Amino acid sequence: MNFWIASNFAQSAVIRACSLWTLTLLIACTPTWQQPVSGEQLELWENSKTVSRDGVTVTVAVPSAEQTLELFDTDLYKSRVQPVWVRVENTTAQDLTLIRNAIDDAYVSPAEAAYLRHAGSAETKRAMDIFFQESEFKNPIKSGTTVAGYVFTNLEEGFKNVNVDLLGDDLLINVALAVKIPGLNTDVEYVDLDGLYSSIENIKDVADFQSRLRNEPCCTTNKQNSDEGDPLNIVLVGSRDAIFTALIRRGWHSTEVNHMKSAIKTTRSFLFGSQYLYSPISPLYLYGRSQDIGLQKARQSIRRRNHMRLWRAPYDFQGNEVYLGQISRDIGVKLNKRTLTTHAIDPYVDHTRDSLAGDLAYSQGLSGVAYVSGSQRSTQDRPFYNLTPDPYFSDGYRAVFFFSETPVSLTEIDQLKWLPQWHPSLQPDTAGQD
Repeated sequence: MNFWIASNFAQSAVIRACSLWTLTLLIACTPTWQQPVSGEQLELWENSKTVSRDGVTVTVAVPSAEQTLELFDTDLYKSRVQPVWVRVENTTAQDLTLIRNAIDDAYVSPAEAAYLRHAGSAETKRAMDIFFQESEFKNPIKSGTTVAGYVFTNLEEGFKNVNVDLLGDDLLINVALAVKIPGLNTDVEYVDLDGLYSSIENIKDVADFQSRLRNEPCCTTNKQNSDEGDPLNIVLVGSRDAIFTALIRRGWHSTEVNHMKSAIKTTRSFLFGSQYLYSPISPLYLYGRSQDIGLQKARQSIRRRNHMRLWRAPYDFQGNEVYLGQISRDIGVKLNKRTLTTHAIDPYVDHTRDSLAGDLAYSQGLSGVAYVSGSQRSTQDRPFYNLTPDPYFSDGYRAVFFFSETPVSLTEIDQLKWLPQWHPSLQPDTAGQD
């Protein structure tokens, strides 16, 4: 009996000691929080963007994970929360309201963002709540005043579309910006789009522009320029900001460069069937170089995605940049003797080309669509193949998309009838003719 009591007492002592040790360890490992300094210096960051329009000046910046940690003293990115800093200078005669849902329809409230990162004592948590509430962008923006603050959004990488809608009594001002987010290593960062050519020709006449597009190569090639690949079936015309804001708004993401980290992400996505929004795409060639810009729109998994390659053309059209490109739809994965595995594409590439028009129409950045010959015509009786090799079928037309920096409604999009018979209701005997 005494032995039993002694043993029980010893066990209780051990339990108490372990409990005390565990409590001490938990206290030592519990993160603390201290109120950071103001983030007004964000306006000086290199990745901030400023646009003035219709009596307002809007500045937007998206801090990186490291910068967010400094600004909030907590790892918001770990909870997949991304603060967007917005400053609005209102010189209109009306008070304005920033519509947060335009920036992110599923935006995170300040209290939610703080709750996700609560740490420390009850007093500390309360201080976090207050700090996050005070950091939020505050409406209204009264006439003649400037307001700055954060909107807490869901995490994105690479580039973020920030759609700023400002509502007054009888006006709506829209400013759309594609903002670079520091951190993701995208391929476009390795291309100097302004330094690709010693000079850029500016084509002013529509007929001359059509002729130039018709006489561009029909297809991409391999590095040696010895074999033809996917057809060059799209042309994008507009300012750089207008083009990429529209694409990013519709869920297109910059592709990450090929390196060990991206390879691991790709493998994980392939094995577990998950999305990888920034997965690298293989190089194809035009103008003697691989694509200047790679973009993809992920679907259910890395096996299924739409991807786009763009090359800056050596000419502008009426002062707007021109990008010649290739778009296709990945519908699965197949074995390949050179790379072990590769994506299989939807062979009806015109479907993917034409669906881009519908996609971009909802960006509010598309002002016009036209079609011009010059791509590779390919039929089921006489098919052409890309480099993988997959067969594809096409009427041989390029879709030409024109972009606007101001919002364009669906009914305002011009359907430019460049062809004798309007696409896509072309008869077989007219294919390949302008």
